[in-house]
Amino acid sequence: MKLRYAPRAYADIADIYENIAKYNDRAAVAVVKRIRTTCELVARFPDLGRETDIAGVRVFPIARFPYLVYYRLRENEPVIIHVLGTATNRPTASFSFHRAL
Repeated sequence: MKLRYAPRAYADIADIYENIAKYNDRAAVAVVKRIRTTCELVARFPDLGRETDIAGVRVFPIARFPYLVYYRLRENEPVIIHVLGTATNRPTASFSFHRAL
């Protein structure tokens, strides 16, 4: 299955990289690589994630790191709409999910 990223997801990943790279560039690369690998897994198996309380939005954790991938299926293709840290407040329906692709 083809995988797409909303612009917000790209920005989330860039922010994660920048925040970690301030302290350890190799760790930042490793985290982003794991995020991308997890997103590819979601593309292959979109039912892996659990449903959220936001209609049509699913979430899947990043193994070994405190991040969650939020995605939805659009025309049978997964669209990564956010990558958020687990310490971040949980998104609500008014969060930018409705504007993502």
